[in-house]
Amino acid sequence: MSLRQFVVLVVAAACQATASAQPLLAEDFQDKSLSGWLGNPGRGDIQLTEYEGNVSLRLRRNAWAAATLNPPAEGLITVSADFAAAGLEARDACILEASSEAGKWTEIGRVDAKSASATVMKTVAGNLTVSAGTIGVRVRAGGNAANDTCWADNIRVSYSPLPIDMPLDTAPPSIERLQSMEPVTTPLAAGSYGPSAVALPPGPEFQGILNWRPAPVGANKRVLVDRYSADSNEEMQLSSLPPLDVTLVQSGDRLLPAERGLLLTDSPHWDYILSPGRIWREPGEEGWSRAALPFALVEKNANCTHNGLLTFALKPDGTTTPSVWQIGSETCAYFQFDAWGVAETNLVPDDALEAEAVRTRDLSERRSRLEVRSLTALAADYPGMDLEPFGSPADVAPSAMTAFGLVVGDIHYAGGCETRYGPYPYCNELVIPSYSFAKSLFAGLALMRLELLYPGAMNAKISDYVPACKQTGTWDDVTFEDALDMATGHYLSPAPDVDEGATTEGDFFVVETREEKIHFACEHFPRRDKPGQTWVYHTTDTYLLGEAMQAFLRERKGGDADIYRDLLVDPIWKPLGLSATLDETRRTADSDRQPFTGWGLFMQRGDLAHLLRFLSSGDGSISGKAVVNPAAFAAALQKTPSDRGLPADKSPLAYNNGFWSWDIQAFGGCSRPTPIPFMSGFGGLVAVLIPNGTSYYYISDGGAFAWARAALATQTIEPFCQEAAQ
Repeated sequence: MSLRQFVVLVVAAACQATASAQPLLAEDFQDKSLSGWLGNPGRGDIQLTEYEGNVSLRLRRNAWAAATLNPPAEGLITVSADFAAAGLEARDACILEASSEAGKWTEIGRVDAKSASATVMKTVAGNLTVSAGTIGVRVRAGGNAANDTCWADNIRVSYSPLPIDMPLDTAPPSIERLQSMEPVTTPLAAGSYGPSAVALPPGPEFQGILNWRPAPVGANKRVLVDRYSADSNEEMQLSSLPPLDVTLVQSGDRLLPAERGLLLTDSPHWDYILSPGRIWREPGEEGWSRAALPFALVEKNANCTHNGLLTFALKPDGTTTPSVWQIGSETCAYFQFDAWGVAETNLVPDDALEAEAVRTRDLSERRSRLEVRSLTALAADYPGMDLEPFGSPADVAPSAMTAFGLVVGDIHYAGGCETRYGPYPYCNELVIPSYSFAKSLFAGLALMRLELLYPGAMNAKISDYVPACKQTGTWDDVTFEDALDMATGHYLSPAPDVDEGATTEGDFFVVETREEKIHFACEHFPRRDKPGQTWVYHTTDTYLLGEAMQAFLRERKGGDADIYRDLLVDPIWKPLGLSATLDETRRTADSDRQPFTGWGLFMQRGDLAHLLRFLSSGDGSISGKAVVNPAAFAAALQKTPSDRGLPADKSPLAYNNGFWSWDIQAFGGCSRPTPIPFMSGFGGLVAVLIPNGTSYYYISDGGAFAWARAALATQTIEPFCQEAAQ
C-alpha cells in the first residue's frame, strides 16, 4: 500500500467511504494548488501552508473555501475533512459543510475550541442525501478574531446510490421454488443460505461431483462501484459466470469441497475459491436434504474478492434441484456489485476420491483455530475495556467493513461479517484477500526462512539470480534484503505514490506472464542512488525478490523447488494448522507459474488471526523450533532498537524486512517512542502487532487505515507505554 494512504494514521481516522462508494473528491493540497476551489477570505485570509512536508489549507477568522461536484444521480454523499486549529475560544470552530442545493449549507461536523489542537489533526465526517446535479462542499473558519486559525486537509467526498428497497426472503427457498428454476427477481437474506432454527441432522454421508452451471445474470445485477468501466468490458463476463465442477464430501453436517484454494477457470476474468458449507434437513421435506456452499468469485491476476452463497436440495440417490445463488459483499475498492440468479446443478455420486483425507484435513483445520468469541465478550473478559475503537464507524464505515477482530493470547475476538443482505452465515469460512499483506507474510517470511536455511541469503545479489536485471548493469550491488526493504536505489521519484502510480499505469499488474513482469520490474525505474539508502514503495521490488528467491532455492534444491510451497506452506502454514485456502497463491499465467510474492494470497479470518498470534507472540519459532531467521524476524517486528528500518518518506513511519512500523508517540498516546509494527493492504486492510502481545486487524475496502485508538485501548489488557502525554 502506498504511503499517502497512511496519512490517516497520524490523525487516527479516515474518511467514511461506504463499500459502494464512488469517490468524487480527494484533496490533500500536496500539489500546492487551489485549482477547483472558490475562496472568500471575509475579514480573514486564505493561504496554503506547509509544515514538515505536509501542505494544508489555512483559513483565518471567517474565511471559507468551497468546491463544486456533480454526483451521477440521487444518492448519499459521505464527506470528511481533517482540521487543526489555533486561537479558538468560546463559540469559535472549524466547520465542514455540504450543500445539496444552491445557497443551502448543511453542517457535517466541526472542531471547536475544546477539541481543537494545533499539532494533531482531527477528522470530522458525515453523510447527506443529495439529488443529481451540482452540489458543494465547504470548509469554513467560524472565528471572530484575526488569530482564529483553522487548517483543513484530506477533504474527501464519495457518492453511493441509495439502497434498493427490495423485500428479502428470510427462509430458505422451498423445494418447489428450487425445482422450478424460475428467474430470481430479488436476492435472499444471507441467512436463508443456512439451516433454519428447526433444522434436522442430514441423512447418510455421501460424496460426488457437483456440476454447477449458472444462468446469465442479465438484469440480476446491481453495479455499485466501477472505477475502470469493467462492467462494460465483455471479457469481464459478469453476466455469465464460469461453470464449476468440484467434488464434494459430506462430513456430518459439513459439506466439504475437495478442491480448496484457487480454482482456475477458462474465464478470461474470473476464478473461484470454495469454502466448507453445510448440509441439513428441514421438517416436512421428506427425502430431501438441503445443501449450501460459500464461494468467492475472484478476479484473475488480482486480489479482488466477491463473496457469494449458493444453495440447492438433493436426495441420497443424487437427484438434485437447481440452485439459487447470490453475491452481496466484497473486498474490492474499485469494482463492487450485487448479483443473483439460478443455476443448473447436478451431483454425480463418485466414490473414487479419498474422502477420508478431505474430512481429516477439515477436522485438523478446525481443531487448530484459535477460540472465537464475540467482540462484545471483551468487556466481560476485561472489565473497563472500551469497545468503541474496534471496528469503529469513526474509523471505517460499517458498509466498507468485511471483517475485524482482536487477538488476545489464544482467543480471537471477532466482529464484522456483514453483507448488504444481512450477516454472512459462514463467517469462519469467508474468504479475504491479502493484497499487500503478502509483502510481509510471503516476501518477508520467505526471505527470513531462506536466511535460516542458507545463512547469507539476505545478502545475495538480485542480478546473480535475475538475468534480465543483470543485463541493465544497474543491479549488481542490490541485495535480496534491499529489495525486501524497497530500497534498491532504482526509482523515478521518492515522492509518495509517484512510482507505484507509474507501476499501475505501466501495466505491471495487468500483464500475465513472468517475462513481461520481469522486463518491467528490471527496466522501468532508473538507478538514482546506492541501495539501502532511500525507501520508495515498489511492488515491482517485491516481485523481483520472489524471482530471485525462486532461482536461489532451485540452485540448491533442484528445478522443482517452489518458494511458496517449500518456504511457507510446508514449514509454516501447515504446522500452524492454517486452512487449505492458503495452500496456493496467485501466479503468472504461463508455464513458469511464478508466485506474485507481493500480492495474491487468499485466506480466512481464522488464518489471519493465527498468523498474527505467531508473529506477535514469539521469536519466529513453532513448537520450540525456529522456522525463520530470529534476527531478521526481530528486526522486522521492531524488537531490535538498533535496526528500526528506513524512514518511509519520513518519521515516524518506517519499513523494515517487509513490515511497516509507526511510532504511536506521534499520535499522543505514549510519552516515549513506541514504534508499532503493522501490515497494510490496498483499499483498507490493516493488521497491527501491538507491543503488549495483542493484535488488531480489519479487512475493508473504503480506503480507511486508522488503528491508533484501537491499539491504545488494548492497554486495559496490558499497558505497553508510559502514560499518555498531557
